[in-house]
Amino acid sequence: MGKVFDEEIMTLKSDFMKLGALVSQAVANAGHAFIDHDTKAADTVITNDHEINHLQIHIEKRSFEMIALYQPVTGDLREVVGILKAVTDLERAGDHARNIARSTISIKGEERIPEVETIIAAMAKEVSQQYNESIDSYGEADEKKAKQTAQQYDQKIDQLYDDIAAPSYQAMAKHPDIVNSAIIYLNVAKDLGRISDYSTNICEWTVYLATGKIIELN
Repeated sequence: MGKVFDEEIMTLKSDFMKLGALVSQAVANAGHAFIDHDTKAADTVITNDHEINHLQIHIEKRSFEMIALYQPVTGDLREVVGILKAVTDLERAGDHARNIARSTISIKGEERIPEVETIIAAMAKEVSQQYNESIDSYGEADEKKAKQTAQQYDQKIDQLYDDIAAPSYQAMAKHPDIVNSAIIYLNVAKDLGRISDYSTNICEWTVYLATGKIIELN
């Protein structure tokens, strides 16, 4: 394909991994902000989401331009298409991190359920780890690591969601004054679950990058 294309694809990969790091930071910071009741940190996550969106648009635009200009085939095409597809999952994970940050602001002043927040902290930690491992697997084009990551976290994240949902619904039934907080807890758990889903999608694109096969994990 030539030296110029090789340099272009390296730059594209670099931008993709930069976006991955920005979203990783957003996911981790949003989780910490919610658990620490830190609205200032939440505001920072919300503000930084614009940088994530801007970089996503740049990567998508450059990917389409490279396909049109160089008309890559086989492995070269797979690399560009993999990035073009996976970049959407990164941006959407960032959107859910932003949602969690907004929930941090919304719950300010509401009644809290400490035992539920403890489980949310555990779920946020697991989801952040899963996301980071997914990005690492993509950067390394490591099919085995991608499959292991998807398998390792799937049931664990689902169980943590259930562990948050049950006491939240129970609290709403028994204590009307805590309904707002319980709804926010459920929303945060859903956002964390969606980030986990997007991490699995990234693992699927890793398998595609490594093998050319489009599969569903979990």
